[in-house]
Amino acid sequence: MSLQNILELAIEDEIEARDYYTVAAGHAGNTSTRQMLLGLAVMEQGHAEALRKELEDLHLQRDLETGMAD
Repeated sequence: MSLQNILELAIEDEIEARDYYTVAAGHAGNTSTRQMLLGLAVMEQGHAEALRKELEDLHLQRDLETGMAD
């Protein structure tokens, strides 16, 4: 499995976790639990964004190595 595939799968996992926490927050019985779950959703979104940046950097690096970058 390539690094690109690993990053793509990791991004999907982070988005799934974000969505899970968001839905769970909607079912939370109290405010503190809801806030904690929404905080976790925000963290997962941050992880996904960091992984997207890594994937973008990987693509840029490959482009530079093959002479295709602008």
